[in-house]
Order: sequence, then structure tokens, then C-alpha cells
Amino acid sequence: MKLQNFIKELYKARIRLLALVSKKRAGDAAFRIFCTPIGKGNYALSPLLQSAVQLTLQFGQYRLKGYCWNEGAKQKLLIAHGFRSHTQRFEHLVPGLIEKGYEVVAFDAPAHGHSSGKQINAVDYTQLVAVLTREYGPFSAYIGHSFGGLAVALAVSELPQPAAVKMVLFAPAADTGGLATVFFKQMAIGDREIQRHFYNNVIRLSGKELSWFTIKRCLPALKSEILWIHDQEDPITPVKEALEIQELAPPNIRFIFTKGLGHSKIYRDATVLKKVIDFL
Repeated sequence: MKLQNFIKELYKARIRLLALVSKKRAGDAAFRIFCTPIGKGNYALSPLLQSAVQLTLQFGQYRLKGYCWNEGAKQKLLIAHGFRSHTQRFEHLVPGLIEKGYEVVAFDAPAHGHSSGKQINAVDYTQLVAVLTREYGPFSAYIGHSFGGLAVALAVSELPQPAAVKMVLFAPAADTGGLATVFFKQMAIGDREIQRHFYNNVIRLSGKELSWFTIKRCLPALKSEILWIHDQEDPITPVKEALEIQELAPPNIRFIFTKGLGHSKIYRDATVLKKVIDFL
């Protein structure tokens, strides 16, 4: 059994045991697990990462590790990685972005890579994108993958002039409700009361329902030019979420659908990357 599967089984057992004592405690524990990446994803610094300006940022209780390339360029771009990922997985984008004339900024999110912490949620990640925009921006473009794509979309929708930037979204986690449903299935959480206590954690943290943290909800505020790239066979963020938004025919969003690249190869494919660079 793979280590990640073994840990998932331990988590499932913990939730079952807690439910015998208190369904609230089980729901609270389930939410913490939902926000906990299995495997922090530490990495050795590659030559490209070593060549960057090394950045650190105190974000609440977290000490975050970041990088900056081509410092001082007229245009700035922020890369936001996904859940259980880190900056190094996106370093292959940097040379092309520099050639395009961008200063490139990227940070490991809390509980990821070389940043501190054990958990992350959509509230914190969205706030982090907003803080990075204030501290290292303004950015004229953003690239976000999966959970990072959701955080970018939510944060940009709150900007005073969201139309002034471009966004590239690789397989964004467009519907957090859908992610929660998948999580409940994986953890065998069918009890509605446990699920209710799970959702109450979102309200406690943000004052908002989980449905607020969706790209569809903030579409009216997103005036940016957006390139949305999604694989038809993505097992993590189902393509149906992208198709539902495509049916709304937002004039500022261009969709590219691939087949066979899945959730992670999609941001490494040479053909896709050329389209990204051309868009930016």
C-alpha cells in the first residue's frame, strides 16, 4: 500500500472513531484533514531556483519561501501552484516568461514546499494572493494551477481594476463544493450531520458558505482576459466544471481542452505552453 493511501486509511479510521464520541468533532477533524496536504513536497534548489532573488514573507503565522526572476521588468507576473505542489514544479515556465518581458514572482503556499505550516484553505490562499499583489505587484498577469487557479480568480475578482490583468488558469478548482463531495466519498463520510459540521468550519473562518468560493460566483466581477486550459480526462478537477462555465459564454474567457494530459502534465506540454506564452 502506498504511503498516501495508508495515511488516508488512518484518517478515515480517525473520523469514524471521533463520530462515535461527537459528530461535531468528527466534522471538525474532517475539515482539518481536507485542508492538510499529504506530503509537504520538499525539494532541492535547482540551478534556476538558485539564480532567483530569494524572498521570504511572514504571512500570519506562516514563514513563506518565494522567488523572483528578472527583477525590475516593466511587467510582473505571479505563479500560484496547486494543492500538494510547490514552486519548483513550475520553474520550466520561467525562461519563456522572462523572454516575454515579465518579472516573475512565485511563492510556496503555507504547508507546501519550503514554507511553514501544516494546513491551507481557500480563505488563506485567496488572502495570500491579495497580499502578494500588494507587496510584490501590481501584477499584469497571473498563472494559477488547480487550487492556485481558484485562489487567483477569487483574489483578482476583488481587485479595483480586474480588467487590467491577464490570467492563465490550468485546470482550476472551479467548484469547491465538488471538491468537498469528492473528499466525502474518499473518506466515506456519508453522515449529513458530520458534513454539516464540516461546512460550519468554512462559515466560521470566512463568514461565507462554501459556494462563495467558486469561479462561477465571481464571474461577473472577472473582467480580465482569461485563458482556461483543462484536460477532458482530469481526475482531480473534473472538466464538467469548465464546460458549465463555457456554456455561459463569458466573452473574456478562451477555453482550451486537451485530452490525455490529466491534471499535472497539462502545464508541462510544449504545445500548451506555446499557447500560453502567445496569450501573455
